[in-house]
Amino acid sequence: MGLKDEISEMRKSMEKMTSELHETNLAIRESLQLTSDTIKEMNESFTKMLGETLKAMQDMKVKVDISDIVLNRLGIEGLIPDIFKKKTKK
Repeated sequence: MGLKDEISEMRKSMEKMTSELHETNLAIRESLQLTSDTIKEMNESFTKMLGETLKAMQDMKVKVDISDIVLNRLGIEGLIPDIFKKKTKK
């Protein structure tokens, strides 16, 4: 096998390797894009759920506060059993 044949074989091998690397790069790019999209969706979902949870907690606090105010203003706060009152940390 002459030098010319060896160079030709080397060129074919490099072309094949270049093609395979290009395919690998495309697969990696697609995988990273999919991962990025998934993270974005998870972030949006988490943000939405967190917002809904905070809203529900706020609404609950407002209801408890209104209930306490009504009981206090009616002067019947002491008549309600402790189990029905909100617990406060001391």
